[in-house]
Amino acid sequence: MDVLTARSSDGTVVGCELIGDGPPLLVIHGSTADRHRWNAVRDLLAASFRVHLMDRRGRGLSADEAADSYAFEREADDVRALVEEIGPPVRVLSHSYGGAVSLEAITDNPGIERLLVYEPALSTAEADLNPAGAVAEIEAASARGDRDATVSLFYSRMLEFDDAALDAVRATPVWQHRLAAAHTLSRELIGANGYVLDPARFEAVDIPVRILLGTETTPALTRAAHAAAEVVPGAELKELPGHGHAAMDADPRMFAAEVEDFLG
Repeated sequence: MDVLTARSSDGTVVGCELIGDGPPLLVIHGSTADRHRWNAVRDLLAASFRVHLMDRRGRGLSADEAADSYAFEREADDVRALVEEIGPPVRVLSHSYGGAVSLEAITDNPGIERLLVYEPALSTAEADLNPAGAVAEIEAASARGDRDATVSLFYSRMLEFDDAALDAVRATPVWQHRLAAAHTLSRELIGANGYVLDPARFEAVDIPVRILLGTETTPALTRAAHAAAEVVPGAELKELPGHGHAAMDADPRMFAAEVEDFLG
């Protein structure tokens, strides 16, 4: 396996797996996941790009820090460190919490050439992304070491999956990777609740940004996507009809075509 690593601002080593040939594309996953989250589309993307499948801090190829020292801003520093190590210009594809991280990263990173964000997980002036009661349930499950309950509650309470949809996710090989990342979930839910886009920080952003939004996703993620499109200068919003928060799994070829259309 071809691996690239970088040292972030706080000394944490972050890494990514490299596949394919072409212009560099950094791919950033969301919560309860690692680089395997992109398994359904990784080979399709590798046909057009030199794909850098990032493991965000706390899983896989990336190290972790003490839980009480975690900060959302350090995740953005991780992205900046990898972009510098890859060598700009770099195109970025991100999802969910990774989408919020990538938006923060572009506020002062000229090495990012274009950014495609699929349903960024962030709060708005209207409401927090994640309900406080649900966060408390997940924190309790995590504290008692119940990884399955931690991840299952995330799907049922935050993403509004019904039992059948949750069972389908459990049946995939990626579920085990989600369980392995369960210890990072509580801090990321809190991080998303604390992150609201500040228009002043984005005034100098001058790169093409597209926000993808499934028409069947949750109201909270819909609010977040629209907020991002409004705050980031020149950003455009594109809907994915009939899809929720996992279009890359439901229709990999369609999703890869969307990536190629904007980043290719």
